[in-house]
Amino acid sequence: MIEKPRSKFSLTLDATIWNVLPVPGKAWVIAEERNDSTRQVSFAAIDYKNGKLLWRSSSPTETWWINLVRVTNEQVQLKIFENTSNPDKTYWQVLSLENGAVIQEDPKIETEYTNEVVHPFQYRVGEGDFETIKIFLNERLNVIPILGVEYVEFADLVFISYYFGNPGTFNNTLVCFKKTGELLWQEEIGTNLKGIGVNTFFLVANQLFFVKNKTELVTFGIV
Repeated sequence: MIEKPRSKFSLTLDATIWNVLPVPGKAWVIAEERNDSTRQVSFAAIDYKNGKLLWRSSSPTETWWINLVRVTNEQVQLKIFENTSNPDKTYWQVLSLENGAVIQEDPKIETEYTNEVVHPFQYRVGEGDFETIKIFLNERLNVIPILGVEYVEFADLVFISYYFGNPGTFNNTLVCFKKTGELLWQEEIGTNLKGIGVNTFFLVANQLFFVKNKTELVTFGIV
């Protein structure tokens, strides 16, 4: 029997979720949203324990060339690219973690923070580890993954994100096994994809996080 996840929380945002970072010491994450049609970038603070959207802040400089880089106990640190032809020309913009307000003065960047994230390893077609996981998935689920997989072991669990389908319409499925090989659950997290992603899931403080169909942030306790 497949065990169901517990304490599941999901939130669908207004645009494509491009990046998600945890807040050290809090049951919060910061999500970077990108709207391709309006070329608007927003950042949202989410309390996943209580299921709340705490605040949302649009790009303070109204630029598409901005990225969420780091989150500390007090700051949300954004990097802005001044010249798209020269990636070395950048400067920092900082939001208050408390309410998302822009810190207007020349910000003092906090460089010390705790990275609690456990990211999966990515293996591409042709690599030995990919072939090993391919054989395992074929034996356990009767599927043959293509392109690449993401894999990580956590506690007594194994998580695998794999792809199948036809070019331009790939599907992405996330599965969880016990280390003994028993399937616990599986969930389709992406459809009609043009390629494969990186860090399609991650773990923080015994919580699993993944983005489903590009706009829905999903998390639940795993141990």
